[in-house]
Amino acid sequence: MKNYLIGVVFLVLAFYLIWEQGSQPVDRKNYPVISQNEIPSVDQASEGNQTWKGGQSNAGTPTSFASNGLGLKPANELGDEILTPGLSTDLSSLVFSNHTGSIRSIQLHKSDRLNKAYDLNHSQNPLLGIALEDNQGNLISQGLPNPRGFEIVEETAGRVVFRWVSSEDLQIDRIYERDPNNGYLINHRTIFKNLRNAPIAIDRVRMFLGSSFQIPRMYNPFDQASTYLSVGYYNDGAPLAEGCSCATCSGRIDGEKEEFFQLNEMGPSGKIQPRRLSKVKWACVNNQFFVNILKPESELTDFRVMGESVQKITSDDGKEILGISGAVSFPLGILKPGEPKEFSFSLYAGPKDYVELSKLSSEQKKVMQFGIFWWISEPLSWSLNKLSALLGSYGFGIIALTILVKLILWPLTAQATRSQKKMQALQGPLSKLREKHKGSPQKLNQEMMKFYKEHKVNPFAGCWPILIQIPIFLGMFWMLRSAAELYGQQFLWATDLSEQDNVAMLQGFSLNILPIFMVITQWYQMRLNPMQLGPEMSEAQRINAKMMRFMPFMFLVFLYFFSSALVLYWTVQNIMTILQTLLTKNSVDLPKIAIDPDDSSDSDDTKTKKNNKSEDYQELDDEQTKHRNLLGLKIKGKIDLSTLEYRYKERMKNYSPERLSAMSEQKKTLAEEKRDKIKEAYKSLKEELEKKS
Repeated sequence: MKNYLIGVVFLVLAFYLIWEQGSQPVDRKNYPVISQNEIPSVDQASEGNQTWKGGQSNAGTPTSFASNGLGLKPANELGDEILTPGLSTDLSSLVFSNHTGSIRSIQLHKSDRLNKAYDLNHSQNPLLGIALEDNQGNLISQGLPNPRGFEIVEETAGRVVFRWVSSEDLQIDRIYERDPNNGYLINHRTIFKNLRNAPIAIDRVRMFLGSSFQIPRMYNPFDQASTYLSVGYYNDGAPLAEGCSCATCSGRIDGEKEEFFQLNEMGPSGKIQPRRLSKVKWACVNNQFFVNILKPESELTDFRVMGESVQKITSDDGKEILGISGAVSFPLGILKPGEPKEFSFSLYAGPKDYVELSKLSSEQKKVMQFGIFWWISEPLSWSLNKLSALLGSYGFGIIALTILVKLILWPLTAQATRSQKKMQALQGPLSKLREKHKGSPQKLNQEMMKFYKEHKVNPFAGCWPILIQIPIFLGMFWMLRSAAELYGQQFLWATDLSEQDNVAMLQGFSLNILPIFMVITQWYQMRLNPMQLGPEMSEAQRINAKMMRFMPFMFLVFLYFFSSALVLYWTVQNIMTILQTLLTKNSVDLPKIAIDPDDSSDSDDTKTKKNNKSEDYQELDDEQTKHRNLLGLKIKGKIDLSTLEYRYKERMKNYSPERLSAMSEQKKTLAEEKRDKIKEAYKSLKEELEKKS
């Protein structure tokens, strides 16, 4: 009881320190974030002699088409931004901007697979906004005069067309099409057409991926929001040689299939260097549950992806919201007189829903970022959605999925449970073997391997369930942490399965109930499989055993702040493990002791022959096994009263008044507890022998 009280005190202290850490402001002076007001939008960048800023501006002076004699005129001021809604479906509604004919925001509606509405608002550079670059990636300030001059020339329920014409020199058409049956997909084309009688050379076009901001969440010291904000891409070609950047400093190699650059990896510059891709499949900007994925419909060479950190300030409380912004660029080249050049894209702007993303080509499902355990997370995600659709609740779906996984692993874990029981039954003889051969490690290992083989026990079988459950747990963790289907889903008292099951707030600290249930089930599970601490156990083994007793409470510290979906999974798994232990613990066929390590007077061959001719063995229950272990008796076979008396007297010598008086108070208390257990074991075994006699 004293140890448990100490553990509770340490837990309270840990939670207090975590709460104090969460209440302190984060110093970001070494990681500058560019605010909304500091970043000019694409139209502002075009109207003055300045470049698009973010973190640090590109080196060099911006080049102007006018300065190169291409005849494009300076920008003109045409008034405020004009917003136009369009292309609405049951899933989402778009709001277009005449700023280069782009998308200012997308309102995601509540639906069967998204339980909570969300606004993908691009308050900085609008989604699919365009600008012109030189070959070095510098924005050209006068490349797109009159950026507010894009006008809608066609508008229907499934099609919107913006057009801009510059003094009959250059025409740009921006076409958006949407089929209500294609979910969150939007088809987009940008057409550049030369209206002059002479060629026009345009180096590159930059297209913005929009911005993603952190979703307001409860405080979690182990899972920061910045890890979910990232700019990513999928490259299907060979790697291209790149110079050093923050990504390579993180151990990444450009050209890998998919890469994601998180906000917390951008370093002091607040941006990533443009990544050159040989054969791009898609690029994206995303937060924890929502993503914008831009996929070129034709192969584009020298495709570049860039990103930077941004922030915005909420209007109600002035709180800083971190975000990330991304863009891509690709070469345009020379436009011959009267020649149009078309670039087609498909845009997915919606939730990170594995089911919906799996329907798309080019591996867009990789934006789920399941990590190295994707081969576990993907089938788990598919199964969760199927079970949840069948049961009508994602909470019940998680429970059913946990039970299903546990049933699949049942034979393996049952075998491990039996192996653990056998190992516990053999602890007495094994301790004698260790005592007998303590001066000869090589001989001890040989005898122990022989002992295991004779009794058909695998000492490592108990490790398999843990080794298998680790990747399953991590796969479940990565699957649940970004599953937009869980966003806003209710279950029992939890109002959001993607969040903590908060029932009340105490001084800014969330009071969660489900982690308490989890730790109770974990503790009871360990109680069903107690570690046998015989007198021969070393001090290190005793310390390890005590540490194992505190493992449930360590899980409480780590899982307390995570989503209720993950804690629900772990709680149900504990309940299933308890059920399995109760069903299998009495069905274990304990091994017959073929040798008697306690008899040191005979040779190994003689002892084996004696035991082979010994009387029939009787099965012992867990309590009798425990009592015999305490007294150092054989686990199998008959024992006589004289042997019992001898063993009891030998054990009690270790707890004589002289020895107890020489101990410290703590050790004395533990020794007295052990002495009382030995007395109780002796009394029980003696009564059993007297009944049989």
